[in-house]
Amino acid sequence: MSVHFLGVRHHSPACAQRVRQHIRAHRPQAVLIEGPADFNPRLDELRLPHQLPIALYSYANEAGQRAQQCWFPLLEFSPEWVALQEGAGIQAQLRFIDLPHWRYRTRAPVHRPQRDRYREVVQALCRRTGCDGDDALWDHLFEALPPDDPALGQRLDAYFAELRGDEPAGEEDAQREACMAAWIAWAAARFERVLVVCGGWHVPALQRAWPALHPAEEPISPRPETEREAGCYLVPYEFRQVDALGGYAAGMPSPMFYQQHWQQGAAAAARWALQRLVERLRARQQAVSTADLIALEQQALGLARLRGHPVPLRVDLLDALQSTLLKEALDQPAPWSERGPLNPAHHPLLREALLALTGDGGGRLHARTPLPPLVHDVNARLAACALQPRREPQRLVLDRRRPADLPRARLLWQLQLLGVGGVQLEALKAPQAARALDARLAFEEHWRLHQDGRWFPDLIEAAVHGATLPTAAEQVLLQRAADGQPAALAEALLAAVRAGLQDLGDAFAQRLRHSLAQAQDHGELAQACLTLAELVQAGFWGEDPRPLLQATLVALAERLLWLLEGRDGAGSAAWIEADVRSLRALQRLLGLDLADLDGACLLSTCERLARSPDKPPALRGAALGVRVSQAGFPAPPALRAEVLALTRGMPPRDALGDFLYGLFACARALATEDDAIVRAVHVALQSLGDEDFLLALPALRAAFADFPPRERGAIAERVAPLLGLPPAQRGRLLQLGPGAQALLDAKRIEAQALAWASAHEVLA
Repeated sequence: MSVHFLGVRHHSPACAQRVRQHIRAHRPQAVLIEGPADFNPRLDELRLPHQLPIALYSYANEAGQRAQQCWFPLLEFSPEWVALQEGAGIQAQLRFIDLPHWRYRTRAPVHRPQRDRYREVVQALCRRTGCDGDDALWDHLFEALPPDDPALGQRLDAYFAELRGDEPAGEEDAQREACMAAWIAWAAARFERVLVVCGGWHVPALQRAWPALHPAEEPISPRPETEREAGCYLVPYEFRQVDALGGYAAGMPSPMFYQQHWQQGAAAAARWALQRLVERLRARQQAVSTADLIALEQQALGLARLRGHPVPLRVDLLDALQSTLLKEALDQPAPWSERGPLNPAHHPLLREALLALTGDGGGRLHARTPLPPLVHDVNARLAACALQPRREPQRLVLDRRRPADLPRARLLWQLQLLGVGGVQLEALKAPQAARALDARLAFEEHWRLHQDGRWFPDLIEAAVHGATLPTAAEQVLLQRAADGQPAALAEALLAAVRAGLQDLGDAFAQRLRHSLAQAQDHGELAQACLTLAELVQAGFWGEDPRPLLQATLVALAERLLWLLEGRDGAGSAAWIEADVRSLRALQRLLGLDLADLDGACLLSTCERLARSPDKPPALRGAALGVRVSQAGFPAPPALRAEVLALTRGMPPRDALGDFLYGLFACARALATEDDAIVRAVHVALQSLGDEDFLLALPALRAAFADFPPRERGAIAERVAPLLGLPPAQRGRLLQLGPGAQALLDAKRIEAQALAWASAHEVLA
C-alpha cells in the first residue's frame, strides 16, 4: 500500500506538470482530487471534450437567507484538471474528496486565524528573495524551474510544510480535512497505489490524519433534500473570471499568459507576452515605437538575469514595461505587486498591460453536457413563443395589445429579472400614430435578444432560484423586496406586473400597504407612489392596473399627508427634495381619478400646508403649486393673489429660493403665464445686499434649473424690461459669460473683505 501526496497551488503550470509526470511515471490505481464529492457520480461530464475554462458551479438556498453561489474554475493548466485527464487515461479510479461546495463555499467568508501563518511565511520569504508579493515569489521559486527539474518537488513539499507547520485547522477546514482523510483511508484499504492531489496547505494535516481511520465503505457525500435546496452544474467560464487581479482570490494572475506557459513553455510564453503587450497598447493609441520595444525586451532580459531566471517571467516583463514605457512617477505600488482587483487608481498603461495578459473570451461546454431544468424550461417557453435566440443580435418590437406579443413580453421580462445578459429592454415607445396624442402611451417594447457568450452561464447560474422560469423570477423578486421597504416593494410590484406574475403582484401590494404604518421616510414613500402612479397613468400597454393598485395608492396618499402634516423645520437638501417629491406624487395621484381618493381633503391639506409659517419653504411652495395646478391656468384671481402674497412674504435670503423651487416643481406655468411672479421676485431681490444675494443665489438657481429652454426664454422676456435691457440684449440673461463664475467668486470675497474691514473699524 502506497499513498502519495502532491500538494498543489490551484491553476499553477508547475504543479500541473508535476501531477502529469507523477501519474505517467507511477500509474496510480486511484487518484483522489480536492473537489466537491457530490459531483462524483457525474465525473463523466468532465471527460467530455469541453473548451476550457469551465467551472463547477454550486448553489445553496438556506431557509430565510439569500441564495448563495460559488464557482470552482478549471483551466488546462489546473492541477485538478490534469489529474482528472491523466488519471482517466490510465483507467485509474477517480474521486473528488472534499465536502460539497454548497456545504461551505457558498457561505459568507469568515476570517480564519490559522491562515495567518501562511501570510507570515510568505512575507518572510518575500523579504529573503526580494520579491514583490506572493505571485512574484511563486514564479521565482517554482514556475522558473524547468518542468523536469527534480528540485521542483522538493521545493514544493518544503514550501507547503512550512506554510502549515503545526497549525491546527479551524472549524471549517477541520470538517473538510476530516472528509478528505476518510476518502484517503478508504482508497488506501483497497488500492496499492493511491495519489492524492490537494491544496498544499492541507497536506501535512491529511498525512497525519488518514492512517488512524478505517472506513468499511465508500464515504457517502451529504446530499441536499431537493434541487431547490442545493445543486451543482458545469458552466462555461471566461479568462477574466479566473484572473486573481479580477477578484478571484484562489486564482493565478494573467491566466492566458500561464496557458501559453503550459502549452509552449516559458520562453515561448515570454515572446507571446511581449507581442501581446505591444499589440494591445498600440490598439489603445499608446505610442510604442520600435526603439521602445527593443528597450522593453532588453530590460526584461536584464531583469531576468539579475533575478536568476532562465527566461523572463511574468513579473520581469511587467516590471520592464513599467520602467521603459511609463514616463511619470506612481503614487502607489504596481498592481501586480499585491493581491486584489484592478481599480481606477491604477495607471491606465499598467491596467491595459495586465488585461493583455488576462486573455479574451472563454470556454464552451460540450453539447452533451447535462443542464439544469431551468435551461430546458426556458428553451421550451421560447419555442412556444416562436422566439429563437441567435448568435447575431435581433431586435423585437412587441405590443401587448396583440395577443401573440403578450406572452412574449412577459417571458422577456422574466428573463431580464434573472439577469440573463442576452435579453435587454432598449426602449418603451408609443406607436407613431399614438405618439402625437400622448407620449406616455408607451405600448411598444423594443427588445434586444442575443445568445451571447453569457447566455448559458447566466441561465445555468440562475438555477439557484428555481427549476422553472416563473418560479425563478418570483424568487428574484422576493429577494429584492426582502427588506420590506416601500420603495423596494413598489419596484418589485411593478416588475411583477410587467412579468405577468399577477399573484405575486397582489402579494406585494398587500405587503406594501401593511408596511406603511411603520414607514417614516416620506421621500421613499413618494418614490414608491410615483413608480406605481406612472404605471397607472401610462395605462400599462393598454391594460388597466387600477384594480390591483388603487387601494395601495390611496393608502400611500394618506400616509404621505400624515407625514407632511408633522414636517417642521428647514432640513437638509435631501429633506427638501423629499418634500417636493412627496407633493409631486400627490399631484400625480389627483390626476389618476382614483375612486377612493378624497381629492377635496387632499387639496384642503395642501392649502393648510402652504399657509403654515412653521412648514419648510419648499414644502409650502410645492403644496401651493399643487393647489394652483388643480385650479388650472390662468389661476383664479383670489388664488393668484394668494400666490403673490406668499411669495412676497418669503424672506428673500433664507427662504425665497426654496419656496420657488417647490412652487415651480408643481406649477411651472406660473413663471410664464404673466409677469406678476417675476415682478415679485425682482422686487424681493432688489432688497438684498451683495452678501445676502450670494447666499440666496444657489437656491434661486435651483428653482429655475428645470425650466426647458423655451420657457427660460419666456421668463427672460419678462425680466429684461425690469432690468432696462433692450430687446437685442435679452439673450444675455440666458447664459453666464466666461468670467461669470469668477465674478461671483470675486463678489463673495469682496463682501467678506468688507465685513472684515467693518469689524476691524469697530474693534479699532
